Order: sequence, then C-alpha cells, then structure tokens
Amino acid sequence: MKVSVNSTCAQLWLLVGLTMMLVACSGGPITIGGRVVDNRGTPISRADVETRPETDSVVTNSRGFFVLKQRLNDMGEAIPIPAGSYRLVVKKYGFEDVEFVVNVDGGKTRLKDLIMNPRTPDIGEAAPEVTEGPAVTGGGTSVPKTGI
Repeated sequence: MKVSVNSTCAQLWLLVGLTMMLVACSGGPITIGGRVVDNRGTPISRADVETRPETDSVVTNSRGFFVLKQRLNDMGEAIPIPAGSYRLVVKKYGFEDVEFVVNVDGGKTRLKDLIMNPRTPDIGEAAPEVTEGPAVTGGGTSVPKTGI
C-alpha cells in the first residue's frame, strides 16, 4: 500500500480540525458562577456556596461573586464539573438560605443575582466563629473553603 505524505498530512489536519471543532462545540470546561446580594442589591461577602451533588465549596468574595469549577473524585483528585443537574445552596448567618436547581450542559453558566433575605437568628442559634481568612485581591472570584 502506497501512502503519500500529502495525503497523510491532509488526514492529520482534518483530524486536528475536527478535534478543535468538538472542543469548541462542547463549550469548554463547565463553570457555575454568579453573585450573591441582599434584598437591597448590596453584595454579600463570605456566603457559603455549595452544590448537591458536590462540587467546590466556596465562599463569595468581597463583591459577592463566586465560581464553582471542579469537584473531587473518589481518590480526592480535582476533576472538572460534569454536565448535569445541581442543587445550589447558599448560606450566610443572618440571612435565609437560598436553594434552587440549575441544569448545566457545558461551558460557563452565569446565574442572575442570587438574592438573600435577612432573617433574625433564633435565640439558641450561635453565631459562626469569626476567623480572619486570606484577603481576596485582584481578579479572584471566589475563595476555596479550608479546614473541611
């Protein structure tokens, strides 16, 4: 069988082109992001954002933004978030929890502002311990929770 170099190069370029098209059509890595605000539109910092099934557990930055990018597999290794349906849970002391379902197919999912309504804590409810965390600077969109 005789194969020309030009034919092999053409097949290789076709394969590279198709691969690039598949990656572009899939929308790239999946992320779920948004901003958490109070009922007046003021950003809420350090609100806990979690999902079920589990992905990242993050806290919002000083401007209320968060991004969920990965999850841990059974070996404890970070892997991309797979497409699917996720229940987002947002919690912050002094506010009602926000919970809803989001379906992600691929690429970046940007949610509308998530509005948290203030609530008066129960008498027996203890306030969370206040610890100084790392400062969020620059383009950081969320701060991974530590000590979990």
